Amino acid sequence: MVQLPDEILEEIFCRLPVKDLFRLRCVSKSWFALISSPYFIKLHLNRSVQTKSNLSLFMRDYNHFRVDFDSLNDDVRPVEIDYITSRYPKHEISICGSCNGLLCMTIVGIMDYVFLWNPSTKKSIILPSATAAGEYFYEILRSWAYRFGYDNTNNDYKVVKLMYFKVRENLDYKIKIYSLKSNSWHSPKKFPYRPKLRSIGDSITGGAMHWISGMGSDSKSKRSVVAFDLGTEKYRVIPQPELSGSHFCLYLDNLEGCLSATCHYHSSNVDIFLLKEYGGKNEHWSKFISISQTISTRVFHTVKAIAYSKCGKKVLFLMDYERLVWYNLEQKSDEEIRVHGMDGYSEVYTCMESIVSLDVPAAVRKPNPRRISKKKKKLV
Repeated sequence: MVQLPDEILEEIFCRLPVKDLFRLRCVSKSWFALISSPYFIKLHLNRSVQTKSNLSLFMRDYNHFRVDFDSLNDDVRPVEIDYITSRYPKHEISICGSCNGLLCMTIVGIMDYVFLWNPSTKKSIILPSATAAGEYFYEILRSWAYRFGYDNTNNDYKVVKLMYFKVRENLDYKIKIYSLKSNSWHSPKKFPYRPKLRSIGDSITGGAMHWISGMGSDSKSKRSVVAFDLGTEKYRVIPQPELSGSHFCLYLDNLEGCLSATCHYHSSNVDIFLLKEYGGKNEHWSKFISISQTISTRVFHTVKAIAYSKCGKKVLFLMDYERLVWYNLEQKSDEEIRVHGMDGYSEVYTCMESIVSLDVPAAVRKPNPRRISKKKKKLV
């Protein structure tokens, strides 16, 4: 039998779905080593990103459902995710972020139960607790949020935890960072001004997390975009886009790797801006799209951009957390997607197939002390 060079095998294998790769790993030790190598994992991931192959939507009302991205037409039948339902039958699970085929998820209402899950490999890990006993004894915790992304400086996956407190009559925040490489949390230096929680969508892109902060002490102070670099843990300030009217909501999100800012005006119109040439000397906001009530076939109040179509001529929008819509950028028209069995969507994330590993160093891997039930469970 003629053995093909690894370069040719890599080009063939990187086009295959994860389930086929798992079968091929069993063929020989050399194929196992090739498919498991960090180089091939990145090669397979990059090709999936470029071609939008093996891409799915993960959606939640109370339960979680999965839809093949290629099947998004006017009539969709979602598949309920058994993995989550079987392991957490009595709990509501929220998706905090999606990155390179990994999902960050948490139990609603329980602050320190977070896990990372690769739906393609069926592997997951529970994160250690970020809170030490008695750490916030003198503070009143008001709310918290988790976000998940990739640190391209250190080739690491990070979870960002923002906590909002009331201290006497003042509101304050704290930030903690989890590193998959070290399987541990730490507290970086804080930015002087508190993030506006409502402004934070899935806003990790370009190796940084983004939020809006008021750059001053009074309520009328100018608001700016703050970028927190996951690798260097330094902050920088980005002026917000030029808005064209009185608005009630401006939030940041990630549209396929590009930071977006969605502005909802009191006129009920919506502008979406994209930050072009990120981090460079010519970095600037560019208006991507304006949506008015006269364009849409139904009245809407909120709009969230999810993803481009494969041809790039349409954008998938979530409107009012009730309906998914394909918006045609050329014709400025929309086409609603009917998803059977779902009346609303509290969360919608894209997630592609990948073989990204969730292995952590054995020396620091510890069981989570907070359990959902008295019976010990191991998430695999």
